Amino acid sequence: AETRNDVFSSSYNVQQHTPANFIPHPSVPAGGTNFMDDNLDDWNEYTSGTITPGEGFLVYPQSAYIDPAYNGPPPVSTIVFDLTYAQGTLNNGDISRSIEFNGLGTNPDGTPNFLANPYASAIDGSVLVSSNPLINEVYFWEHLTPPSAAIPGANIINVSMGDLSMYNGTMGMPAANDPGTSTTPNGVISTAQGFGIKAFGSGTVTFDNSMRLTTGNSTLRAPENLDKIVLKVQAETYEVRGYAGIGFRPEGTADLDENMDSNRLATLVSLYSHLEDGTEQLGIQTREPFDSSIKIPMGFATQVEADLEYTISIASLEGSNISSSQIYLIDNELGIITDLSETDYQFRSNQGEFNGRFTIQFEPDNTLGSKSDILDNISVYPNPTRDILNIQSNSISVKSVEVYDIQGRRVESLSVEDQTSLSMNISSYRSGVYFVKINT
Repeated sequence: AETRNDVFSSSYNVQQHTPANFIPHPSVPAGGTNFMDDNLDDWNEYTSGTITPGEGFLVYPQSAYIDPAYNGPPPVSTIVFDLTYAQGTLNNGDISRSIEFNGLGTNPDGTPNFLANPYASAIDGSVLVSSNPLINEVYFWEHLTPPSAAIPGANIINVSMGDLSMYNGTMGMPAANDPGTSTTPNGVISTAQGFGIKAFGSGTVTFDNSMRLTTGNSTLRAPENLDKIVLKVQAETYEVRGYAGIGFRPEGTADLDENMDSNRLATLVSLYSHLEDGTEQLGIQTREPFDSSIKIPMGFATQVEADLEYTISIASLEGSNISSSQIYLIDNELGIITDLSETDYQFRSNQGEFNGRFTIQFEPDNTLGSKSDILDNISVYPNPTRDILNIQSNSISVKSVEVYDIQGRRVESLSVEDQTSLSMNISSYRSGVYFVKINT
């Protein structure tokens, strides 16, 4: 069998994971999947011993990534490290790994365990997930962001939760820090590739020959033939983003489906879907076969302590049925309807968690009513008025108010900070007819 000092002899540092020591770090808000430990005692240096088949390790080829003084891009853009497995025979047949679970009291979102493909061939992640009840999805660390002291965590410098991609058998989701979709996994897990899972019970995960593939060993990325959509939310100001995926397949339902629905990641910015009753916060949701009448509630969360403009767009769209349909986004707070097939949607938000803020649907109906619905929620009173003009908006913020006389001349302009209720003193106006323009 291979040992740490055989195959990883030239590596600067090898870390082994102890699931029983994992407690979520409080800097990551509850409500999303978290891999950040509270005090760094879940990973410990592995100086000698056997490399157990199926076990996942963190391998640091060079010292830069764990040097506390390091806080910048790697000194060399691309470095290749050869790892040679020369001991014993190639793994074949059933290989099992024990999974540890240390209780929902301290880990309401499950206990991380780290595994690896033990074979000299790629394996099918979909078969791995469907064959093991303890695995609902797999997570890959994409190494997109250099460790930094600016990233919250227990260490002097920390890695970003936004560098994790995931795959759950229905579809893959790119890492939040990926500006494109190049990190979207399709579930092909290459030889010796490590990955994480979140366990909600103790037991055993088994690898077997039914999972092995004869192709695809050079990549984790490839297209699939399912109806699915990936939505992206992004704030250009701080270059933060998040993704949410919805897939449609024969085995899926509108309820919570094991091995097909996955919780969102606790990234700085998150877009996620709910079940039809408004429960759950899903980074990937699997629904029944595509039907244009389906409506999907969506939520949004941001940890950024600033009022920012965010943009929601379609990151990717696959499948003949959904590709030929319109994708409508309804902002349930502002009553705004956007056809994402034609244009992106922009909105502003402060820090917070906003469940049910949006709805995704694929055909127009009565909920896609006229813009007069918005005007019904704005009142100007008394009408006719004298001395004081009151403006009340029940569901949408007012940004500015302009007053014009009967000849079209602007008499007054008032800018406000997203107010829903304001008053204007018009006692100095001459008697006459005036037009009030309200900008939201």
